[in-house]
Amino acid sequence: MRNLLRTPFLIAKRSKSFITTPIFYANGDPHIGHLYTTVLADAGHRWNLLKCGNLNPKKAHHGYMFTTGTDEHGIKIQNAAAKAGQSPNQFCDRVSNRFYQLFQRFNVAHTDFVRTSEDRHRVAVEAMWKSLNDQGLIYKDTYSGWYSITDECFYSETDIETVNVDGKDVKVAKATKNEVELIGETNYMFRLSHFSEDIRKWLISGNVIRPKEYLPQVLQCIRKDEDLSVSRDVKRLQWGITVPNDPEQKIYVWIDALVNYLTVAGYPDMHKVNGMWPPRATL
Repeated sequence: MRNLLRTPFLIAKRSKSFITTPIFYANGDPHIGHLYTTVLADAGHRWNLLKCGNLNPKKAHHGYMFTTGTDEHGIKIQNAAAKAGQSPNQFCDRVSNRFYQLFQRFNVAHTDFVRTSEDRHRVAVEAMWKSLNDQGLIYKDTYSGWYSITDECFYSETDIETVNVDGKDVKVAKATKNEVELIGETNYMFRLSHFSEDIRKWLISGNVIRPKEYLPQVLQCIRKDEDLSVSRDVKRLQWGITVPNDPEQKIYVWIDALVNYLTVAGYPDMHKVNGMWPPRATL
């Protein structure tokens, strides 16, 4: 309860409320951690409705959103589906439904349950990609680095270490201890370095990260000279949204899963988005 009281949705009264959970990765069945996060968000949503005299959280209320859902693309899901003898779409249908049914069983009053395999999300992601590309913020380059299949991400040289496993030296990510391998491929990159200083200032000056003791950890993730790989070669990743005008590349999580918060707000219809954006709290 103490941590709940420190979250943003209990701080100030506003005329609108937009609360989100993470969208949960659909490579396996839900567990109590997923439910815990969602119930906290549900409590915040119900509290905001009560403050404005709305007693029925299951009824739609203009200006009040509480969204959750499943993140369904990526190599891990592609591999998990193959192991289960199913297509990725069949696999995600089953797992996503498990999440949905769990939340129904515990009377979670979400106003939207988004799946990244939905057409509305694909439309939003393609629109976001086009917008970023038109602004010159996406470019194609040969990217090399230490890649973890388990974590589905690249790590820099400073983020890895060598450990001994069964008498053999193995490179692993310091944060997760999962094995990494040095690979290189042509990807699309997002010019994150253009915004790193602005992001750092925003994080430091605003009341953004709670509890605040996690702020230094977040700041360490922002490197001034580092851009972000936002696509994967179709030879490695087939289950994902295709990069517009490039069938050889699939859009990666940073411009896929993260756009879900815009998808549920109505993007690319900016009239709808401007009515709710940004989220009041993201758990």
